[in-house]
Amino acid sequence: MILNEIFEKDVQRPIEGVIKADDAEHLGTEVEEYVLTNEAAKELEKLLEEYTKYTTANGVWISGFFGSGKSHMLKMLAHLLGDVDGQDFPREQVSQAFRAKAEGAFLPGLISKADKITARSILFNIDQKATVITKDQTDALLKVFVKVFDESRGYFGNQGHVARFERDLDQSGHYEAFQDAFLKITGKAWLDERKNYIIQGRNIDRAYAEVLGGDAPTDILKQYSNDYSVSIEDFADEVVAWLDQQPAGFRLNFFVDEVGQFIGDDRKLMLNLQTIAESLNTKAKGRSWVFVTSQEDMDKIIGDQTKEQGQDFSKIQGRFKTRVKLTSQDVEEVIRKRLLEKNAQGAFALQGIYAAESANFKTLFGFADGSKTYKNYVNEDLFIGTYPFVSYQFPLFQQAIEGLSEHNAFEGKNSSVGERSMLGVVQQVAKELGAGDVGSLASFDHMFAGIRSSLKSAPQKQVQLAEQNLDNPLAVRLLKALFLVKYVDGFKATVRNLTVLVYNRFGLDLPALQEQVREGLALLEQQTYVQRTGETYAYLTNEEQDIEKEIKNVEVDGSEVSDRLFQLLHLHVMKQQSKFRYSKTNQDFPLGYMLDDVAKGQPKDLTIHFITPANPNISLANPNDFTNVRLQGAGKAELRVILGADKRLLTDLALLLKTAKYVKQKQGSAITDSVKRILDQKTQESASREKELAARIKTAIGQAILIHDTVEIPSSSSIAEARIADGMNVLVAKTFPQLDLLGGRTFPEADVVKYVQLDDNSLSIVGGELEGPADEVYKMGVLAKDKLGEQVTVKKIVDQFQARPYGWDYGSILCCIAYLYGAGKITIELDNVLRKRTEVPQDLRTAPRHATLIVRKQAVFDASKVKAFSDFIKEFFDEANPPKDPMELAHFGAERLKAKLDQLKSIVATSRYPFIAALHEPIEQLDAVVGKAPTWYVSEFTGGDELIDAKNDVLVPVDQFLNGPQVKVYDAAQKFLTAATANLSYLPSGAADSVESLLADPAIFRGNKANQLKVAVDQLEARVSALVADERAAAVSTIEASRGDVQQTDYYKLASTEAQERAMNQINVRLIQLEHQTSIAELRLAAANFASVVVPRLLQELASVPRPAATGPVDFVNSGGDIAVEIGDNPDAKAAKPTPEFVSITKLPVHGGKTVLASTSDVDEYVEALRAVLTAAVQEGKRITR
Repeated sequence: MILNEIFEKDVQRPIEGVIKADDAEHLGTEVEEYVLTNEAAKELEKLLEEYTKYTTANGVWISGFFGSGKSHMLKMLAHLLGDVDGQDFPREQVSQAFRAKAEGAFLPGLISKADKITARSILFNIDQKATVITKDQTDALLKVFVKVFDESRGYFGNQGHVARFERDLDQSGHYEAFQDAFLKITGKAWLDERKNYIIQGRNIDRAYAEVLGGDAPTDILKQYSNDYSVSIEDFADEVVAWLDQQPAGFRLNFFVDEVGQFIGDDRKLMLNLQTIAESLNTKAKGRSWVFVTSQEDMDKIIGDQTKEQGQDFSKIQGRFKTRVKLTSQDVEEVIRKRLLEKNAQGAFALQGIYAAESANFKTLFGFADGSKTYKNYVNEDLFIGTYPFVSYQFPLFQQAIEGLSEHNAFEGKNSSVGERSMLGVVQQVAKELGAGDVGSLASFDHMFAGIRSSLKSAPQKQVQLAEQNLDNPLAVRLLKALFLVKYVDGFKATVRNLTVLVYNRFGLDLPALQEQVREGLALLEQQTYVQRTGETYAYLTNEEQDIEKEIKNVEVDGSEVSDRLFQLLHLHVMKQQSKFRYSKTNQDFPLGYMLDDVAKGQPKDLTIHFITPANPNISLANPNDFTNVRLQGAGKAELRVILGADKRLLTDLALLLKTAKYVKQKQGSAITDSVKRILDQKTQESASREKELAARIKTAIGQAILIHDTVEIPSSSSIAEARIADGMNVLVAKTFPQLDLLGGRTFPEADVVKYVQLDDNSLSIVGGELEGPADEVYKMGVLAKDKLGEQVTVKKIVDQFQARPYGWDYGSILCCIAYLYGAGKITIELDNVLRKRTEVPQDLRTAPRHATLIVRKQAVFDASKVKAFSDFIKEFFDEANPPKDPMELAHFGAERLKAKLDQLKSIVATSRYPFIAALHEPIEQLDAVVGKAPTWYVSEFTGGDELIDAKNDVLVPVDQFLNGPQVKVYDAAQKFLTAATANLSYLPSGAADSVESLLADPAIFRGNKANQLKVAVDQLEARVSALVADERAAAVSTIEASRGDVQQTDYYKLASTEAQERAMNQINVRLIQLEHQTSIAELRLAAANFASVVVPRLLQELASVPRPAATGPVDFVNSGGDIAVEIGDNPDAKAAKPTPEFVSITKLPVHGGKTVLASTSDVDEYVEALRAVLTAAVQEGKRITR
């Protein structure tokens, strides 16, 4: 049975692939064969509900991909909902057909309800009607609506001003008369000749004048053209005016096909559409609807907007509230019911095939390799209904068409698929297969023939060249399939998946077909029809092919490929490791790398050597013979990793490098937009290719042969990292056989402190595990080299035991050295100075010092002498834990003794205490033992007993005195004597002898002499304080007496209040000063000076500031008539005298009499001389104070 015989309807019958809005010839067939799918019926039900019970919205948006049947649905709706202009087909017949197709309770009733609404449908394809209108005109969409509306009324739609002229004539009732006049004048009908209105201009003027009377106008249509304008408001008003002339409830509906293609991404046109629909809705109030179709749904057309744009487009979403979306399921159902429906005989034959092959469907038609998945045959009914096509082909072909359309592959001004629909493509394929036997399949590449006539020549040029030049038909089919899926996101064109696309008959040997596909793809790649990125293939356009050829001609040398391969190995397999962690001990070993005998970085004790098929030790004639590779690795600490076979690995790496070079070169030159797009795509492909190469490299490592020292290392793991680890664990064990001395452990560097500080007993407990390895270090790292006279450093030991055959870790080696030091087997020096036990841990943990840290075996000393010196150090310095190592003890003791000597000498040089002389003898004793060689202290040390005696007799007491409270007593006594020297002269002679004697005592630091000194000082200080207090009291008494004398004078009494207060304040200040004065001499001087100096000055100041004049008589006491006052009530009776000078009697020199008065006559003589002096002073106007 052949395929043509299994269909219910003849697949060879003519079916219009594309439904055209203006095609009336096939309307009957279109109505009859329209398939109302389940989904379409649901959408139609919602649409009719809105249409028959109009509320606010008057727009319907029908969307669907290429060939989904949206144009067919629009045309059916136009005939279902009204009478279509120019298409004489009974509306009732369409309604009847749809009621018959409808299932369910609601849809037939809604169709009948819609029948009752009388309407006219204006159905048009917007591109066809926009022939004289360009989309860059802001009112382009409006002009199309105006044009079709004018045409529906019989006017000339191509020129709006001509239609306006006709409308005016029509409205005035002169249109028919004008047509008659024009026919009479020209002999031609107006409707036929109006397209030539420019040529007929004069005749139009004459006909117009004949109808309306008067002189013929000059070029009437030019005037209309000049005055013509169109607006959405005017258009809506005209529609409403026309509707008002129709019966009540009549509707005028616009059915606009492919409005989405016309609008594109022009938001101005979208807003234009929205405004038209809104104005018709507002003015016509539901009597005028707008139905449109688009290949995109409305939300995708609108896209992203600003906030303001969003507000604008929210209106159009509200206006086109009713949305109908046709899916690929609708298309499949239409194709199955309209074209692929089987007759009984055919169904029976296919049931047998289903029974035989259904178990293999997943293998035959399922996509793998991480590709996008598609629906397979899910049951027998679907298989029978879809055969000879496969379920995946419909959505995949839809995506293919959308991708090609987006990349401008089709002819036509909107770059769409043009004159073909999905139904048309499927029918063409079915026709081509019609003569084939049942069991044949429509492979996906067959779909190419259905669209090739709509494709531009450039994109399909490679297919045409392949058809002409290739002798491999399968390769050509593969190229067509690759062309179709080129822009399908998520589809991976691998060998496996392409085998599915070209599988064209049940029963084919699938593995054999897959191998043929592989060969065909290799041919296409070789001829540069396609490019391969890893395991995926892609069709190359003409321009892409040229670039691919240029890329293949870019030169890269083998070293570049090798370097890139190592980068990928190092990054993706080794994770950029510079060390390997040995699983047995968790120890990290430095790693070196090689690739095909070339070192990659610094050499290390352990090396991973990657061997590729390009290695010179691998025979090209026998690539699986690794004999030379094994022999070359003999005796080397290498893990040789022979990569698993991947014939294309190095070739693909080279292509990756070539592409990168090419793109970099081109980016620096002027390139077209299309080339830039291809280069961007190449960059993306390179990123994908690199990821894919990394995965392949990991797979190759997972299958690699591992060799060490000519012996293959077994590994059960196919994971790259684990397989490498298996080999490395063996390599470490073989390379470092002495590693087992550590007992499978590693010792942390931080434990160095612990091992250095412990004694022999503790080491045997805590460091027992290190005894063996430490002994190895001592024998091989210290003693062996010492015998050879070689200087041993920490660095040399570390280097020796990190290298073969040991391979010990850094921390463990340091811990072994620390253990030997703690056990007293070695000493460590830095710059010829023995390091202290406290310094050694830091030294060992500071790597830069290792080269200068000298390690020596410990010298042997008499234990009793070492102990004697240690005991001395303990007692003399009160050191509980002196170093246990003899040499460290020697250095320690020598340094402490010198420090003590320097300390004592400093005290002697700087101290002011007389008793410091007691330190001279201990200093001489220390001088005798300081500065000796370190070994002297642990072998010949003497004088320890004398130094300990000196410590107890002198050093400790002096130290206690200087650093205890006694020194404060001593310093306070000295300070007191210095401060009280002047006052002590007023005490009896010898009052300070005991204090002075104790301060001078050279043994003051012994016994309780410091306490005796404190008692003596306290007693002397008390006597001085009592004397000072007496003297202060006497001085205060003298001054107070003088205060009273001053207050009794007329000068004080007659002075102003302010002057009196100032005088008293000055006396108070003097008294306050006496309270803080401790010098007896100063106290006595203060009392004397007050009488001789202060009192005269105070009286002087008081006399110079008398109080205001009294109002009555005043008695004067001792004024001497010095005060000027008013007498009685007579203000003119005044006595005014200058202020006198006051002088102390002690300040008047007496020149008469004898210096020593020895008799009464001497007294009389002196008195007379004094009288003379006093009299003279008074006569001079002075006033004398006592």
